[in-house]
Amino acid sequence: MTTYLKITDGLKRSLGYLDEDDSLDEGLKNRMSNALIAAEIYVQGAIGTDLQDFYTSDENKPLYTMVCNALAASYVQNPVSITSGAVVTVDAVTNAVIGQLRGRYAKELEDQNGKDTKSE
Repeated sequence: MTTYLKITDGLKRSLGYLDEDDSLDEGLKNRMSNALIAAEIYVQGAIGTDLQDFYTSDENKPLYTMVCNALAASYVQNPVSITSGAVVTVDAVTNAVIGQLRGRYAKELEDQNGKDTKSE
């Protein structure tokens, strides 16, 4: 899976920090980056990875960024959920956005399969 986002794509702000805030220690920045990677992997795993440029398209990137940042913020605020294997419940809004992206993904996959000779 490919990761597309950086902590300056909204995660720092969602946690109450300014993007240009240099007072953050390297440990927190590292934890934010790792949480964002984990969130992107989770979201892509829940939706799919067969469509190139799906997550970076103008139509999908805002939703993708929002849901990844929300999930990553939850991971940063609840670090025990990552280290201990405890389950962090994905809230209803996050599930709804993932569901919306799944619908878009399925439609685009269906549209492309009509043009793809490998789908036969």
